[in-house]
Amino acid sequence: MTMTVEGRDARVRLDAHAQGIDEVFRRYGAVNPRLFGSVACGEATSENDIDVLVDLVPGQGNDLLRIAGLTGELGGLLGCRVDVVTASILRHGIAETALADAVPL
Repeated sequence: MTMTVEGRDARVRLDAHAQGIDEVFRRYGAVNPRLFGSVACGEATSENDIDVLVDLVPGQGNDLLRIAGLTGELGGLLGCRVDVVTASILRHGIAETALADAVPL
């Protein structure tokens, strides 16, 4: 598979901030992080964000607030738009596609 320059840049950015990303996930009780969408497929352009699918550990606070916190902190850390979701908040068809295309982060 040929990866776009933007896709490669996103992967480099993710690798460079791996430790900080792991800390953010731990702080919000997010586990099993996976990339999906254009970055996962290597087709990212300058218009795309980084799509991250996570599972949230139950009982660690309001899920929507946790997702908002993850989105904001990861975006600030990586210096780009990040969209964090759980499979349960995605529409049925989108969730199936995201899960099928997901790659471990």
